[in-house]
Amino acid sequence: MEPSLYKGNSIFQNQPSYKVFNKSFENADDSFYTYLNEVNPEVLRQELEGPSTVFTSYSNNSAPQDPRTRQPAGESTRDHSSPLLHYKFPNVREKHSALNRKQQTACVRVLLAWQRNERVPEEDFVIWRVTEKKRCTEYQMFQKDVHDHETTQREQLYAPLKRIIQAYKVWHERRMKQLLKDVPNECYVTYSGLPQLGQCKSLNPQTVSVEDVQLLRIVGQVRLCPELQLKREELMTLNVRLGRYAGIETIYPAMPMLAEPEESNIFVLPLESLLMLLTTGAYVDLPTEMLLTIKETSGSDCRCIEFHEPFPARNCGWHTSGLLLTQAYQVYKAQPGEDKWLTFDQNGRLKHDPALPSAANLAVDLQMDYKLQQVDMESAALEPVNSNIAMISWCLSCQGDGDDAAVDSREDFQIYSSITLSAVCDAQGKQPLGCHFIKLENKPDCGCEIMSKYELLKAWLQLKLLQADVGHCSRVSLRDFEPMLEEKLTLAALEKTLNDYYNTSMPQLLSHLCEFLKLFNAIPPGEYLLRTSAKHKEKFLLCKPIQEATPQSLMLHELLTGTAPSDECFLSQSSYLPISTTLCSRLHEEQQLLPCLFPTNAKRQPVKRRNKLPAIEPQRQPINWRVAAKKEAQRQKTKRAQKLRAKAKKKQAAKNVENADKELDKFMGL
Repeated sequence: MEPSLYKGNSIFQNQPSYKVFNKSFENADDSFYTYLNEVNPEVLRQELEGPSTVFTSYSNNSAPQDPRTRQPAGESTRDHSSPLLHYKFPNVREKHSALNRKQQTACVRVLLAWQRNERVPEEDFVIWRVTEKKRCTEYQMFQKDVHDHETTQREQLYAPLKRIIQAYKVWHERRMKQLLKDVPNECYVTYSGLPQLGQCKSLNPQTVSVEDVQLLRIVGQVRLCPELQLKREELMTLNVRLGRYAGIETIYPAMPMLAEPEESNIFVLPLESLLMLLTTGAYVDLPTEMLLTIKETSGSDCRCIEFHEPFPARNCGWHTSGLLLTQAYQVYKAQPGEDKWLTFDQNGRLKHDPALPSAANLAVDLQMDYKLQQVDMESAALEPVNSNIAMISWCLSCQGDGDDAAVDSREDFQIYSSITLSAVCDAQGKQPLGCHFIKLENKPDCGCEIMSKYELLKAWLQLKLLQADVGHCSRVSLRDFEPMLEEKLTLAALEKTLNDYYNTSMPQLLSHLCEFLKLFNAIPPGEYLLRTSAKHKEKFLLCKPIQEATPQSLMLHELLTGTAPSDECFLSQSSYLPISTTLCSRLHEEQQLLPCLFPTNAKRQPVKRRNKLPAIEPQRQPINWRVAAKKEAQRQKTKRAQKLRAKAKKKQAAKNVENADKELDKFMGL
């Protein structure tokens, strides 16, 4: 009997062949693979009808917002650990500089040495002079490309300005509430038209200068700042809480007026009022209305013409943004523990602060309970910051160029101006800083813009009236408030920029101011409103209050609060600030890129010069004596023939001369 074969366990009987299980997992016949990849018919039907709502619901409303600014995050990641700027020149046409990398680096070192008042290396200055022609040609091409870039991308460039405009609206509303409390809502009608300063030309040539400048008094608090430099951490905090600091109400101390002199007419011209007269119509975002009062001294013909502070501008732009940022920075630095402040009394004398408590008197409870505080605070929780005003007396002297020296054609205008001091450089308060501007760089990828005419004139007047040697301008990027450059301002540099870019001469402009001030001698005393209008671009409208309203009259409060501040006029205006060719900012220093030049072509390979092959000396051939002797004999034969021909020519020439003499003697004998 044969033994039965072992058939294995019964559970394995009647099973399919191993080939059924020996298939790839991705095989379409595999049931488990088919189950995992099965598509729901309902979902498939929705996808075929249209895009899923899962992808279309992601918008700015549902996008993750930055909790600090309440705005959608522009970038998902940003490396703040590195101090380098993440800017890149918008080289759309992919133009490259005619200067190579080494030449641009040397020129950058020259500009940085000039900015820092350091010695310029001689080898770098040689490269600067050699490349001057190429740089001048490239400057023009660069400015044209940047102008086209701003024209086409204007809305994108000024998109970060929206946040500042919203903050300016809050500041404008609070500032108007302060001003309108003291201004009656009277009805005004146009009384006369005065020419703007551009039309006030003198008939006779005259020399105008600012003389007898005296700082009479300082009222309020002035920041003590030996060295002025904006820190990156301060600007980041200011950027996050811009609305909080910009909306704080500022207390402007009242300046006690001096006794009215009875010798001559005086003009009370605050700095902003003076700038409104000098720059009317230059930019759309400047003030357009201010009140003035003309008084007559009792018992004499002398008058006092007092110009009040102009009302804030209703159009937003470069200057309103700079004003708001400077205001916010002052409020930020006025917080306790940030800066030291000097206080002056009504007579301009420095007040000594009481001694600070010592560390032993400070009670610190180390066992106190932890209390959760809010990240941000409301604007109302901060106290209003104090400001300061300095009263300055100065004389606008007009000296005519008359032929008769005996006749004194000099005429002086006694002017009193109020100026806000930015800071002082010493603890005694005797060295005021000329000025401090925070200028927003609207095109940080392209470089540093030149200052506007308004900013240049304001800096010049502050340096001149405060008798300061140096002012300061902090250049900050509009995009993310990154510090770009700390620039020192001097009178000579400001006058050169005014002359080069704006064709403005300060003596000529002051001469126009003299002619304009003479017009107020014929205006009767009273309260007036001086304003400008888009319909009358070359005139000031002098308005006088009336009792009853007429169709041509206007109410003052309605005029000032009728329209909310906006940037529509600024965006539609074809204004442009060119890039400065001499200011080397952080962008240029990091990328070793010269201002107003295109980047170098990194892909271009340097041309390799071919090495000169050494000259191969010809090999000497073996000498054949027979051939050499034959050539020498032929040469001697040719030489003898040449000598014989030369002798024959000489004999023939002598014979011709002899025959000519004989013919002449025969002719003379006749």
